[in-house]
Amino acid sequence: MRRLWTCVCALLIAMPVAAQERVSHGFFQDIAVTRPAKAATHTVLLLGAGDKPAVAQAQALARDGALVAAIDVARLQAAFAKDTGPCAFPDGDLENLSHWLQGYARLPDYRPPVLVGQGGGAAIVYAMAAQADRGVFAGVITLGPLSTLALGKPPCKGAGTLFAAQTPLPKVVTLQAVPALQTPWLALGDARALPALQAFAGGTSGAAVRGHGDAIAPLVAAVRALATASARTQPAPPPADVRDLPLVEVPATGAAQPVFAVLLSGDGGWAGLDAEVAGALAARGIPVVGFDSLRYFWSARTPDGLAGDLDRVVRTYAARWQRPRVLLIGYSQGADVLPFAVNRLPAATRATVAHTVLMGLGKRASFEFHVGNWISAGDDDALEIAPEVLRLSADHTLCIEGEGDSDATCARLPPGHVTVRTLPGGHHFGGDYAALADLILRSTGEVAGAAR
Repeated sequence: MRRLWTCVCALLIAMPVAAQERVSHGFFQDIAVTRPAKAATHTVLLLGAGDKPAVAQAQALARDGALVAAIDVARLQAAFAKDTGPCAFPDGDLENLSHWLQGYARLPDYRPPVLVGQGGGAAIVYAMAAQADRGVFAGVITLGPLSTLALGKPPCKGAGTLFAAQTPLPKVVTLQAVPALQTPWLALGDARALPALQAFAGGTSGAAVRGHGDAIAPLVAAVRALATASARTQPAPPPADVRDLPLVEVPATGAAQPVFAVLLSGDGGWAGLDAEVAGALAARGIPVVGFDSLRYFWSARTPDGLAGDLDRVVRTYAARWQRPRVLLIGYSQGADVLPFAVNRLPAATRATVAHTVLMGLGKRASFEFHVGNWISAGDDDALEIAPEVLRLSADHTLCIEGEGDSDATCARLPPGHVTVRTLPGGHHFGGDYAALADLILRSTGEVAGAAR
């Protein structure tokens, strides 16, 4: 085995790697990103104490084909501490970062990332394995002992399972072992850390503990194994007619309804609100085609081009799922561009649209994503949205706005053009996505027994 690690290291040293660059996104400021010299095959989020100690690890992982983002845990804790929310739990933030990074790197297909943590980062990635939904992350790897979980403020999730329930919750909590994990966890430790890791993880299903001397070669091999195993479980690609589009299928799990939905995501990609609302609709019997706006709009698009692509999606899945009607739903950037596409659909396809639902609609629509979109609202090529909304069918257009959303548009439109519903929680609707799905179905009449 030692000779194998030696060979792996020699190969990694010999292979070229792209230069490091710095990017910022949300809570993750000035993170170091290392790309492989060729197309990335998997993604790694590396959480540790500063990013300089992670340089050798990041370069070795990149030589093995990984897109690597090194995240300084202290800087992340400070960002959480400054946030106005009462608690923190970064599973959604890390997933969103992964979507953004993979879109930024123009990877052809999204793959869940492998999380690697050392120092304070080890506790964070273990918490992700214990709390995140199955499939959000390909797996997590901890290097060395597990410390206390410190996020800069009390954790939002895990009281009574991941750590002891207390009132009030402290900002720093002592982790507990959980009986089973939905995300695979590999703990790598040296001779000093190994006994404590084995005692902690010994009763946890989905956990494995291994000793190591050289921290890099076992790490590279373990990341590759987790990424490969995760890739085998990814959904089948879309049908051939729409395989060129960044789509995610969410099959119905509840009692079948005679309608399906196409949901255009926000500019963060298919994550968070988009995926949660889709899951809630699927649980109510409505299958969903997720349309990843982040990936789609990395290339310049036009209203006519989007309409043509949306037409293909609607026709393909109406036949595939044998549903005669479709709900067209957009969130944030997806909502901004959706009226343009609906107004340009062929008449036959537009006749199958049961309702158009616009969530978090803005004022101007951009048909190409720029990195600057995250830090500035300026886009000289953006188009006014209101005129397109006014062309939609008043009886079949629902606009959902969040209280306090400064960009909200629908309430400013002349009365009678759209049905407007307001929910608490601003642009993200307070995170109550099941209630958001219920509101969509009640307002459009697309639930069993409801009058349209």
